[in-house]
Amino acid sequence: MQTLQTTVEYPGRGLAIGRDPDGVPFFTYWLTGRSPASQARELVVHDREIIVRDTSGGPADDLRHYTAATRGDDWVIVGNGTQVSDLTALRPQQPDLQLALRDLTYEPDPPIRTPRITAAATITGTELTEVVVGSARAYDGAPELTEHPSLYAARIPPGSAISTTTYNGTASAVITDGRPTTATVPSSWTAITETLWAALNPSLRIAIATVRLDEATFANADLR
Repeated sequence: MQTLQTTVEYPGRGLAIGRDPDGVPFFTYWLTGRSPASQARELVVHDREIIVRDTSGGPADDLRHYTAATRGDDWVIVGNGTQVSDLTALRPQQPDLQLALRDLTYEPDPPIRTPRITAAATITGTELTEVVVGSARAYDGAPELTEHPSLYAARIPPGSAISTTTYNGTASAVITDGRPTTATVPSSWTAITETLWAALNPSLRIAIATVRLDEATFANADLR
């Protein structure tokens, strides 16, 4: 099992959900980008949602500006696009994210075909249960098809997380990813933001937020 960290030059957008060694539940979400339009963004934290917002004053673009996280009293959904709002609206009727993901496809941005990455979990105190991290990505070798790799954990133990990124290549040679992996979390949730931020290429990094999930709101998010 690898350690929760960013080791590639251009991970695109990434997320992880898990518990630190003390059992504190958390998620982290980060943005990197190559173009000026992608760089002109910020994460805005509200009580129960996190928004990716334009900072340039230009028109809204659903591929770059969206709700990245929502939560209820006992659940959270995190992701890299408009599917977060869609899945939040559907949650009362379709709580199984693995099934709901099957209705998604990758982003309409050929030739890259960016995966839509999503995580969801039930929160009970410091416990994270029914955890799903998955994506909708182009099928390798047959990009007209969509595949939906996902990982499910009935319970996340302390010191571990499930993570995924949209890409795993370089800024000049983008490689799509979207395949979830398990990872160890060696330090407190309070150190995750700075560790990941420092590992990201300074010319590509945009924003990152880490949120503990045993609190009722996102108000105490650690934001860069």
